[in-house]
Amino acid sequence: MRALTLLLAAGLAATALPTTALACGGLFCNTAQPVNQAAERILFARNGDRVEMHVRLTWAGPPTEFGWLLPVPTDVEVGLSSEQLFTVLDSLYAPLFTLQTVFDDGCDNFGRGGVANADAGAFAPGEGDPSGGGGGVQILSREAVGPFDTVVLQADNVRVLRAWLDDNDYGIPDGSDDLLQPYIDAGAAFVALRLLPNAQSTEVQPIKLTFGGAMRTVPIRPTQVAAEPDMGVIVHVLGDARAIPTNYLHVRINEAAIDWPNNGQNYPDVVSQAADEAGGQAFATDYAGTSGGLRGSLRLYEGAELERIRATRTGQELQDIVFNFQGDSDLARILPGVIEGPEGFDPQDYFQCPFCYEGNELTVDGAELARQIEEDINPPRRGLLDLVEAHPYLTRLYTTLSSDEMTVDPIFDENPDLDAVSNQWNATQYIHCGMNGEPDFEHTTVETASGLRFPLLGGQNPDVIQREAGETVRGEGIPAARVIEQHLTAGQPMVAQDRSTEIADRYAGDAGGCSCDVGEGGTPMGLLGLLGLVAMTRRRRR
Repeated sequence: MRALTLLLAAGLAATALPTTALACGGLFCNTAQPVNQAAERILFARNGDRVEMHVRLTWAGPPTEFGWLLPVPTDVEVGLSSEQLFTVLDSLYAPLFTLQTVFDDGCDNFGRGGVANADAGAFAPGEGDPSGGGGGVQILSREAVGPFDTVVLQADNVRVLRAWLDDNDYGIPDGSDDLLQPYIDAGAAFVALRLLPNAQSTEVQPIKLTFGGAMRTVPIRPTQVAAEPDMGVIVHVLGDARAIPTNYLHVRINEAAIDWPNNGQNYPDVVSQAADEAGGQAFATDYAGTSGGLRGSLRLYEGAELERIRATRTGQELQDIVFNFQGDSDLARILPGVIEGPEGFDPQDYFQCPFCYEGNELTVDGAELARQIEEDINPPRRGLLDLVEAHPYLTRLYTTLSSDEMTVDPIFDENPDLDAVSNQWNATQYIHCGMNGEPDFEHTTVETASGLRFPLLGGQNPDVIQREAGETVRGEGIPAARVIEQHLTAGQPMVAQDRSTEIADRYAGDAGGCSCDVGEGGTPMGLLGLLGLVAMTRRRRR
């Protein structure tokens, strides 16, 4: 029986992206890579009077075990999206932590008084009755969408929904009934996916759901039956202004808790702890600004280039054009299926190193490659490019949630009065030197762009926050949230707690700190407003 995936916990832990650990290997690393949060990824955009919801699906198990279920409005339409979309969203808009290194004037042999190195970065269900029968289950539509057998259905109650899922070889997790019944009571439909009989696990790709109305919400509640602690959720919103969570709080983090020497790899832990301090349901804003970067990164394969691909027959011919494929996640998924080689040949190896093979060893079905590009890659990208053209603003929000915190489906709106947010975080590391000009690598100082100043001991930040299994295991007592606030659809946020002065005093160092609230503005929240926030949040499990 296939293991049913409720909402976003796709394949349970099997589908989570690993957190990228990018250690510098020393104190001279000015390079930076985007923090690739292990999280489920979604993009919302309005398209006329409808909403598009693009959801990244991944699966690492047997294809026969893949199953996915999501509550949706009854007028939902299902289509394919683009893996490249989410690759680009990560590469352009994920948080980027850059630590420059500067030596004292006395360091004669280490770039006197200057930056040691150049700064690398600035910013499937089974059979059903298609006529609508099924004893309380109505099949609204059923079709093949790419590699997926796609069914949209409604049920009178959770008992008949469970029976239908069981009859069609879905294994629904225990404890799901109470979580699904509210959606049934509200008249929601469900999208159920499984892979078509001949599809492989590698063919699982993002999907696009389109439905009427203006509500942009993530139905997170069903996920709690299978959620790992601190399950990440990244929500992107294409719109006309900065997007905000309306029924969750918002946090701004303490950047002195970041693991700067290791490219900020603990950023998800800091956000998770900040959400704890906000009561358990809060988002941080990774980025808010222009969406123009997507325009140049979702390329279409057309004209002479597409015809050249169609005419490709040999590995040598493919080598001549494969350079253009590098970094294209959609093509990386398709290409292995159109290449044949000698016994033991692995098409995935070829994509990683096309020039490691003799051209005459391989044969390529260029016609099939061109067909899949025309039918599966170009159409979703055209639609996405139209959305980017219509919506000049992109917001990326991030949080983590454990199962006991998934009690409210987060809803997102826009606020035209809020400032942009850069995804680039910068700090400077000062190497101190003695009378003999030798640098003291064991005791250095870091100063953040906001003026926080703290020592590195043995090359490490002693105030780093780290979490495991939903608990803080390092940095307990270090404030993770600098500001906790409630965003509104107009004006500045209402501040529930502001620890900026406390944090600035803690990290003033010998250079003095900033006692001001660096970053986004806010309006202090009165007692009644604060009590209202307390009522709408709850204490996270610790």
